[in-house]
Amino acid sequence: MDRIGSGTSSYSILRAALPPVVALAAALWHGPFVIDDAYITFRYAENLASGAGLVFNPGEPVLGTSSPLMAMLLALFHLAGEEIPLAALELGIASGMLIVFIAQRLAARFVGPWEAAAVGICLALHPDLTLVANSGMETGLSMCAVYGTLLMTLRRKYLFAGLLGGVAFLLRPDGALVVALAAGHALLHAPRRAWQPLAAAGVVAAPWLIYATVTYGGVVPHSIAAKQLIHADAALHILVRNFQRLVYGPVMEVLCLLAVVGLGRALLRKAGLLLLAVWMLSYLSGLSASGIAPIFPWYVTPLFPGVVILAGFGLAGVSARLLARRAKPSQRRQRVSQAAMPVGLALVGVFAWLDSPAWRAIHEDQFGRVRTYLAIGNFLRERCDPGDYVFVGEVGALAYTLPDQSILDSSGINSPEIYQERKADLARQQASAGSELRAQDSPAWVLNVISRYQPRYVITHRPWLHIRHIVTVPLVRDAYRRITLNVPGMENYYILERNAASADRGGE
Repeated sequence: MDRIGSGTSSYSILRAALPPVVALAAALWHGPFVIDDAYITFRYAENLASGAGLVFNPGEPVLGTSSPLMAMLLALFHLAGEEIPLAALELGIASGMLIVFIAQRLAARFVGPWEAAAVGICLALHPDLTLVANSGMETGLSMCAVYGTLLMTLRRKYLFAGLLGGVAFLLRPDGALVVALAAGHALLHAPRRAWQPLAAAGVVAAPWLIYATVTYGGVVPHSIAAKQLIHADAALHILVRNFQRLVYGPVMEVLCLLAVVGLGRALLRKAGLLLLAVWMLSYLSGLSASGIAPIFPWYVTPLFPGVVILAGFGLAGVSARLLARRAKPSQRRQRVSQAAMPVGLALVGVFAWLDSPAWRAIHEDQFGRVRTYLAIGNFLRERCDPGDYVFVGEVGALAYTLPDQSILDSSGINSPEIYQERKADLARQQASAGSELRAQDSPAWVLNVISRYQPRYVITHRPWLHIRHIVTVPLVRDAYRRITLNVPGMENYYILERNAASADRGGE
């Protein structure tokens, strides 16, 4: 290896700094790409900062965000004078740099320093990481906490592993999985210290667990039950679709193939990387067992750092084997062979970067809808009165722009009463179908919500709320009028405004 002086040499500094800098440059090059789901947490954060509590609609204690810690962090930034979307982007980009650094440190335990740097660069150039860094979501921070926990576990620093695992749990409920793995690792390798990760995680999570139990009646986000209802799918089908997403495109096919080689090498050597593989398999199994269809591509994003690390380990093994086969290689050939792995993996990252437009296209439809909803919300803000009911087909960006209105969330994530309406409707449809097949919902639940709340506005994209049928029903046709905006693609959106002469907005 090329080393000059101590571990603080210029080469060491370059290896440590280059991958995070590449991640920063890649994220800035892509620019903001905030997704609709992020705005749900933004609204929770804004209400928390304003003193209304960690709620979606003030006065309605519902846990509809799966990332309470992200909401708390954004609320702190907002209290300090930062706009919440900007703060989320700053946290996302910083977490993108940090996860690259953590992945590099994990890889450095099993491969050489330049090989580990190549792992970091490959991950930094991966378009999915840069898109997530700009998404406004908690995904990047969650990955930092999870992989940081795994790194501390492999170093057998179980107290730190537990602390980071507790943070991972507060960022995403599935963070509990990595805490369990840290405790299992301690039980196998240092039984007397097996309590440390659990105790440390408990200290971090206990205040939230108490608060959530008192405030919401439980710690499980209501979003999980709502998604299980409206996005239900079979476990095997979920597993297949997630795997397809994981191997999407030729670059991911190569990385996954190398990761399989790395997994095989780890099994033969009983290397610590098996812990990483166990977490990845457990995470995939958890996604399948959730019963929630993988309609959002970022569900598998937390697996990508693990794939790249295992791929680097696999490629390092292939390079070492090729070098060993050479009979008394010259120093020059030996250096070329040693450089094969880092250069090869960095080139894979470059090819992934060149494939960025294809990855961006996966998200483009959703981001286009976000832009439209922001325009609609900004238009309606001047027309709505505080407390008006607004019934929405997609809840995030639109709800964030209407902070003083009561949002009726059609997904039921933040509106348990709508969840119950949809659940009852599906049960009726299932009974009518008289089969084991999952029934589709009907327009009845939408009409029930409109009749009960008489919302000032009903807003949706064309595929949702059975809107093309709903506008023909006398209850809606006579009480609402459709308005349009001068926004590209507006023909695919419905904005229904309640007529002034209609019944009271507060419901019958």
